[in-house]
Amino acid sequence: MTGDFTVNSGRRAVLMWTGLGVAVLAGVLSFLSWDRADQVAGVVSAVVGVAALGAGVYGAVGPPRGTDVRVSATGRATSRGGDANTGFVAPASTAPPGSVSVDGTGDAEADGGSANTGFRQG
Repeated sequence: MTGDFTVNSGRRAVLMWTGLGVAVLAGVLSFLSWDRADQVAGVVSAVVGVAALGAGVYGAVGPPRGTDVRVSATGRATSRGGDANTGFVAPASTAPPGSVSVDGTGDAEADGGSANTGFRQG
């Protein structure tokens, strides 16, 4: 079994673009005249507004999901009245995985039990 544990790429992209937007905005606004207090207040509110927008989008991307699962090149699973597993069995009580990829799994044979060479949610 090979497990591929990665962060949700959509959430990572939201955080990256938000950080980039804040950095560019702060860089552009740093060239403005800082003489007047109302300009400083405008700059601070704009930066905070972009950060709040990013945080809101981050929260709206979707519910948290489990880690991504990749199962590959498993062996043979044979069961004679019990359980045999050469893949991955996720507990039923956990959140479903983010994505599941299964390739090149072995043969599964069960005689009065269950056999798994790929992925199964408990």
